[in-house]
Amino acid sequence: MLTIERKVVKYISPELGIPVSHYVLIAHTGQKSQLLSFPNLFLYSTSRLSISTSSRYSSIISMFYRYLATEENFKEHDPSVYHAIVTDREIKRWQYSRQTARVAAQSLKPTTATIYEDLKILLKYFQWLNTSGYGTNINVETRTSVARFNRTKLLSYIQAKARTTIDAKNYRMLDKEARQKHRRALITNSEIKTYLQCFIDPVYATLFNLALGTAMRPMDLCKFPFLGNGANSHIMPFSEMDKTPETFEYTVYNSKGNKTRTIVIHRDDLKALDESYIKPHLNERRRKYQERFGHECPLSILFLNKHGVPVTAAKIASRGNAAKTRALEIDENFRESINFYESRHWWPTMFLIRFFGEKILTESADVMWAAAGEVLRNQMGHEDLETTFEHYIDMARVVTLANKGRTTELLKHAHSGVHSFIEQLNRGEIALNE
Repeated sequence: MLTIERKVVKYISPELGIPVSHYVLIAHTGQKSQLLSFPNLFLYSTSRLSISTSSRYSSIISMFYRYLATEENFKEHDPSVYHAIVTDREIKRWQYSRQTARVAAQSLKPTTATIYEDLKILLKYFQWLNTSGYGTNINVETRTSVARFNRTKLLSYIQAKARTTIDAKNYRMLDKEARQKHRRALITNSEIKTYLQCFIDPVYATLFNLALGTAMRPMDLCKFPFLGNGANSHIMPFSEMDKTPETFEYTVYNSKGNKTRTIVIHRDDLKALDESYIKPHLNERRRKYQERFGHECPLSILFLNKHGVPVTAAKIASRGNAAKTRALEIDENFRESINFYESRHWWPTMFLIRFFGEKILTESADVMWAAAGEVLRNQMGHEDLETTFEHYIDMARVVTLANKGRTTELLKHAHSGVHSFIEQLNRGEIALNE
């Protein structure tokens, strides 16, 4: 039986002379363990700048290799040569097997869209092998590996393999239900309050508050420093900062796509960060860090969990899901689609409400004003600005309509920092729009 271990490695690249990190795959068969050289070279080449990308790529390749190990004609072969002998047929059958398992279990996951997106990453792996001079039997350009799940014949085959009854839901119905469960709608005030209460470690509630106030991605939040340097040399605990400005600029380095941008952080949110996390928790966590790692915690690291370990984007995702599970148990109105990333949608929605005011419901807001567009571009880090604007202007209108009759109150809260918003929410001074 083949098992594959995924492990993060960090080292100085001899090719680039800079620190890199990415996942590697280690195959275990019986008493034998070996590094899967070709997948690992691919992961180094394509994902060394993003550990989340590396995690996804490695997970999909691992899944595919484990599937191949169950195929009869692969059982006599070593996993190190799978890439050289696999054909379009095995890639298609892998897609069939995933869809068959989903139909048999009447599960919403993985959706057809997810299976296709995973396939594109797998084909990227084979394309890299071909262009790098490592021969394969996969011709990526012809796309003969794509399973056409909309064909009736294939649907009948999948239902037969899944041994479903005549009235069983097919994958089309499952896809529709999955889309309904993930319908995009802004996280409500009530859900924010419940979600924050469900984090066991306060560092994650603090991170969610900061994300609400800045729209930073988890990968960027984790790099927010205790003491900044360079363009961020003014960033430090709020008690030591100049408290005159209402907002502060913060430069986000090496964000998604290795891009740099400058965002704005409200003074109240930095104050809340100081009072809710830095003052009550940081010293003890820095002490645990030193005990664990044998040296002082670098000033570039601010967010540590209760064990003194730096918070990562993966930890945020894990603790965010755990908080959601608890929220679903205590609040029947809490939506299953809510996750930590909802904070990315909250900030631009509130910004547009603040920017346009009561004109948000008129046609004048349909035109993307240059000033609003530039702020969205910097804060969100999006290139496709028109699509971003159209999406969030629609969401902002829904929120405004939900608060119709309380527009003045809504605008006042949109102007304040997230900290004051959350405090008023907890005191019951803000209506909980459901």
